Parts: sequence; C-alpha cells; structure tokens
Amino acid sequence: MNEEERIVALEEENRKLKADNDKLVEIMAQLHVTLNRLIFRYVSEERESKA
Repeated sequence: MNEEERIVALEEENRKLKADNDKLVEIMAQLHVTLNRLIFRYVSEERESKA
C-alpha cells in the first residue's frame, strides 16, 4: 500500500469514526432526556405517595 492509498484509507476511517461519534452523541442526548423524565416521574410519585 503506497502512501496515497494509506491516506485515503485513513481519511475513510476518520469519516466512519466521526459518524459513529455523532451517533453516540445523539444517543447520549436521548438517554439524558429519558433519565431526566424518569427522575421527574420518580420524584413526582414520591411526593404524591407522601401527600
């Protein structure tokens, strides 16, 4: 593999890694929203049961 082919391969790998990273960031954002909803529901139910 010459240097130009190696650079092309590395650039492609870099694009794939960036796409994976973007997807993981989206997943983490969704998990954050879900966790906040679960915490809110738990706290709300806790308050209702004490009232």
